[in-house]
Amino acid sequence: MNARIVALATVLDVVVLMGLGLGFFFAPLTLIWAFDDGFSTDLLLSWVASLDLWLLGHGVPLLFSLPPELADSLALGSLSREFTVDVALLGIGLLSVLWGYRIGRRESTVRYPLMVWTLAIATMVGVTFVLVFFAPVQVVEIQLIDALVRPALFLAAGLVIATWVGPDATGREILRKKLPDQIFGVVRAGFAAGLGSVFAVLSLAALLVAVLLVGSFSTVISLYEALQPGMFGIIALSVAQLALLPTIIIWAVTFVVGPGFSLGSGAIVSPLGTQLQTVPALPILGIIPTDPPAMGIVIVVIPVIIAFVAGLLIRSRVVSDRESLWSDIATTGFFAQPITRIFCTAILAGLIVAGAGAFLAELVSGQMGPGRFSVLGPEAGSVALWWGLEAGVGVFIGLLAGSLARSRVGQGR
Repeated sequence: MNARIVALATVLDVVVLMGLGLGFFFAPLTLIWAFDDGFSTDLLLSWVASLDLWLLGHGVPLLFSLPPELADSLALGSLSREFTVDVALLGIGLLSVLWGYRIGRRESTVRYPLMVWTLAIATMVGVTFVLVFFAPVQVVEIQLIDALVRPALFLAAGLVIATWVGPDATGREILRKKLPDQIFGVVRAGFAAGLGSVFAVLSLAALLVAVLLVGSFSTVISLYEALQPGMFGIIALSVAQLALLPTIIIWAVTFVVGPGFSLGSGAIVSPLGTQLQTVPALPILGIIPTDPPAMGIVIVVIPVIIAFVAGLLIRSRVVSDRESLWSDIATTGFFAQPITRIFCTAILAGLIVAGAGAFLAELVSGQMGPGRFSVLGPEAGSVALWWGLEAGVGVFIGLLAGSLARSRVGQGR
């Protein structure tokens, strides 16, 4: 394929991505402007609000400054007139990651990787700069450097994932050539067990959120009715909550892992104990149980079981069927021993899960308003510690149990 065509396709791809993300918010806001406001307000305000929400979807902090009269009417103190909202609407960020992955997996990207990467990121940065710098009005204050860098990082993350995922991934082939076979086997198995555990817990959390949505449907509907947003307001509110859904799923992950998450100062949601106060006025938050589940400690065991299964599945990549857990030290060095490889694989898997947990927790924590809502989401350090230990222990036990069982089968024969 001609390089010029690849360059043009890359630029158009990124422009379409940004158009989809901005249109996701602008379309319902335009309906409100047309039918609820009767064309009486400035449509540019809806456009700038859409831009701000798109940036928030990539974790860009939005700084609000309320007029004194409005702050007083809401019973906010003078210190709460300025506040930040930075809990990401990760549905938009996820779209950018998946779009970047799609670009990275194209055959043209394999042929012209440097050009595609540079053009894709530069296009997102350039278009974002034009949109932010030349916005006709500003509803909130944002830092230009955050607005330029953070959305581009989500797109770049998708490109990086495309480089490492898949049987013919470029990054994997480079590692295979550079590392000795045994070390490569440990690295490959550790990444497989760690990432497999992460995606399995994420899938379980998504299923949990779906079940809670069905079970709490009446509560969610009653919260919609209490807000009285009108027909097009319901559409706009539902769109915003759809963008927030991946964030809520990650909150559910931290609940399954153990440390839970905060919904404001003094409000914690955890399987070991739940204490709720006033929550943000979003109907979807009606799915949060007010009481901790019975035998909540059992929930914390689930990530260990998932890691255990992952350890069983990757055993053959670490220890062959002909090996015992300990070989003759005269012929096999300490670091080449099967039990050492098992231990190193479990440690690597735990570190990968801990890093992923800390990263995800950091993405979905922050502020969602003034006062007690200045603290929302999970604590990254706690999530990393809990989940890393659970995954490391589970993978180690799975590898050890699988190896022992295979060894006994071999001896029986």
